[in-house]
Amino acid sequence: MSSTIPHHRNSGSIESEALSLVADIGATNARFALAVSGSNELIQPLTLLTRNFTSIFLACREYLNHIADLHPSRACIAVACPISGDHVSLTNNSWSFSIEEFRQELNVGRLMVVNDFKALAAGVPRLAAEEIIQLGDGTPIPERPISVIGPGTGLGVATVVQYETGQIFLDGEGGHVSFAPGNERELEILRLLSRQFNHVSTERILSGDGIKTLFQTLAKIDGVAAPDLTASSIVERAISGSDSHCLEVIDIFCGVLGSFAGDLAMTLNSQGGVYIGGGIIPRIAKLLKDSSFRTRFEGKGRISSFIKNVPTYLIMTDRTALTGAASLLFDDLKG
Repeated sequence: MSSTIPHHRNSGSIESEALSLVADIGATNARFALAVSGSNELIQPLTLLTRNFTSIFLACREYLNHIADLHPSRACIAVACPISGDHVSLTNNSWSFSIEEFRQELNVGRLMVVNDFKALAAGVPRLAAEEIIQLGDGTPIPERPISVIGPGTGLGVATVVQYETGQIFLDGEGGHVSFAPGNERELEILRLLSRQFNHVSTERILSGDGIKTLFQTLAKIDGVAAPDLTASSIVERAISGSDSHCLEVIDIFCGVLGSFAGDLAMTLNSQGGVYIGGGIIPRIAKLLKDSSFRTRFEGKGRISSFIKNVPTYLIMTDRTALTGAASLLFDDLKG
């Protein structure tokens, strides 16, 4: 089952009670839409840059102004950080807020705040075939766990636990596990980064900042000058094939991603598949397909025959977390 997000619709006929605000708030982008009760449809989508706002309140106010006379009665906000108690502080963003104060600011009767990758995981079962690309072989087994990972500003991890009558969605902070090198080149990277950081997490490699870190670290190892490139520029140069150094950065990125995804699949017995989202993935999909990703994913020694049967998918849409947030909210309302 998939979600559709038309950019224009006659929303005036929809009662406010049937509308819910859903949002996916990361370090770079704040995505908003309205979810319609009893439907898989999301309407009035809008993406804002977080750097243009000093608080989540102001970003939401901008969106509420955008939808004018529409007044959602409830909301589910997915944020890139752990959720514990009333106070929320985004991990890779300066925004922080009180959930209760936020509910009052939005003037809604019900406000759910969830981890962004829990929302992404909740959206995975609703992905359409045209919204994903399978890498390698493998067939998903029904009612087995699904792993969801995503390199973006950070590295998100979540799990879908499937059973006969439904699913449970579990978020985690797996992106902060220790980086495990898979070859001599990656060992050199770890040695150098260990002098810079007390803990070298996988997120130090598998993220937008990680791409920049890899670029600079490889230059130091090779004794060459590294221009001050953004992650986006490094990716563009790798895609065009115009810079062999940038191409190696993305090749290492893809290999480490494969190892990490395989480790997660073994840890959680993810025979339902491993889904890879995040803002970086759609841009490097072809490079991923041609990389060592799947070889590294399957290269697990004595258990390789097991892991070969686990399918891996790239999520090619940026709306999955919004769909998942709507699903979590509507399930909560059902009790």
